[in-house]
Amino acid sequence: MRRIVMPLVLLAVALGALLGSNYLSDRLHENFGEVAADDTVPPGVGTPLISTLRLRELLTPSLTEPDFFTTLDGLMATAPSAACLSLTLDGRNLPFYESGANIQVAPSDSLVLLTLAAAHQVLGPDHTFTTSVQSTVPMEGGVVNGDIYLVGGGDPLLFTEGFLATLTEGRNRLHTPIEDLAQVLVDNGLTLVTGAVVGDATRYDDLRYVPSWPESIVDSENIGTLLALQFDDGWVQFPIPESEQTDDEAGATSEQDEANAYLAAEDPPFYAAALFDDMLEARDVVIRRSPRSEPVPDDEEVYVMALIESAPLSDLYKQILANLDVETTELLLKEVGLASSGAGSTSAGVQAVEDTLDGAGIDADQLQLLRFDGSGIDPANIATCPVFTSLLDSVEFSPLFHELLPTAAEAGPLRDRFAGVADPGRITAFSGGTSRATAMMGYIDIGLGQEVTFAFMANQPGADDNRAVRELEEQIVRHLATLAAKPSLDDIDLQPIRNG
Repeated sequence: MRRIVMPLVLLAVALGALLGSNYLSDRLHENFGEVAADDTVPPGVGTPLISTLRLRELLTPSLTEPDFFTTLDGLMATAPSAACLSLTLDGRNLPFYESGANIQVAPSDSLVLLTLAAAHQVLGPDHTFTTSVQSTVPMEGGVVNGDIYLVGGGDPLLFTEGFLATLTEGRNRLHTPIEDLAQVLVDNGLTLVTGAVVGDATRYDDLRYVPSWPESIVDSENIGTLLALQFDDGWVQFPIPESEQTDDEAGATSEQDEANAYLAAEDPPFYAAALFDDMLEARDVVIRRSPRSEPVPDDEEVYVMALIESAPLSDLYKQILANLDVETTELLLKEVGLASSGAGSTSAGVQAVEDTLDGAGIDADQLQLLRFDGSGIDPANIATCPVFTSLLDSVEFSPLFHELLPTAAEAGPLRDRFAGVADPGRITAFSGGTSRATAMMGYIDIGLGQEVTFAFMANQPGADDNRAVRELEEQIVRHLATLAAKPSLDDIDLQPIRNG
C-alpha cells in the first residue's frame, strides 16, 4: 500500500509546483510585458526584469557613449560644406554614424579603389600585360625579310632606364624593362630586318587622354598619354635628374630649361617603335627602313618572335596605391573595359566598374556615384561617402582592401600622420587628395574582433592648400581610434528570453 501512496503524493506535489510556476509566469507577463524572440517589448510596456536589454550598455561597444557622437558632431561642424563622413561597424548594413551622407563631393584619388576592385574581379590578381614582337614572315638565318611589329598589350610600365632615373626618391619603381625584349630578339639570333620596326597600339582606342578631361589636366606635366603601346608614359622628352646634370645643364638658360621639360609624344606608338629600333641597332641588329606605326595585317599569318610580360596585377595594385599613378590606373581601366565588353576604352571600363559594383550589391545610382575616369582626377567625378563604406565592407572586396591598404604602423605618410596613436597598426587606410579635395577611408580595429569602417571626404573649391582639412581628417581618425569594443551577446552566449 505504501508503495502506491508515496508516488501519488510526489505526483501531486509536482503538479502543484507546475501550476504555481505557470501562474507566476502569467503574472510576470501581465506586469512586465511579453519578450519577443528578437528581445523587444510591445509598446507601452516596460523592460522585463530578466532581459538582455538590461545588459546592452555593458555589452555594446563604447561608441554608444554620448561623448563619442558629440565629439564627431563638433568635428564635422568645422568641415567644409562639401564634406561627408560615414561609419559602419563590422560590416552591418546600417551605418552607426553619418554626416552629409547624401552630399556629393569630388572623390579625388579615392576612385582608384573602385578601379582596383573592378580589375580584381574582371581580370584577376594574376593578370599580366604582354608586349610582343611579331612578323608576317618567319626569321631565317637571323634575317626577317619584311617588317617586325612591336605590338602593345597595354603595359603601363614600359620604362627605359633613362626615364626610370627621373622618378623621384621614394616612389615605387616597379616597371617592365623594355630593353630586355630587345635582348631576347638578339639572343634568339636576330641580325637583320629588311623592313622596319612598326608600332601597333590597336589593343585599345586611339584616344591619348580621357575625353572629358579639361585642358588644364591634359597640359599638366604630371599626365602622360594612354595608349596600348607607349614607352615612358608617352613622354618623348622629360627632365634630366639633377644628379645626372652637367655643370652647364645645371646653370641652363630658359631655352635650355624648356628643352629639359616634359613633352608628350604626338604619336606614342611611333615613338616606341623608334626607341625600340635604337635598342636593336645598339645591339648590332641592322634595320633597313625607318620606323612607323600601323596595325599588324589581319589577313596574314603572324609569327611571334619574342614577348615580355609585366609583373602580375597584384603587384601593380601596390604600385598604383603607393604612387597614385594616373597613367597606370587609366590604362588598367581600359583593359577592364576590353575584358568585359571587347572595347578597350575608358567608357567601357567605367561601365565595367559600375557592373562590378552592382554585382557586389553596391547600387551606384542609389549612392550617387558618377564617374568619368579611373583615377579620380576628372573634376566632374562625384560620389558620396557610403559608396566607399559599402565597397570596403562588401564580402567580395573587403579581403582585398584589408590586404592592400597600408597601416599606420608601416613606414610612410600614415605613420607620420598618426604618430602617438596607441597601437597604430589598428588603423588601415587609404589617403589621397589635392589642395582642393581630400579623402581618407579604411578600417580601425577596436578589439574583440570588431572593427569600424570609415570614409571621410571633403572639397575646398579654390583652396591653395589642404592643411586645415587634412588636420581635421586626422582628428576624426584619431577620435575613432579611441573606440574600445565590449563583449557582444554572442561572445558570452546569452540568449533573449522567449515565451512558450
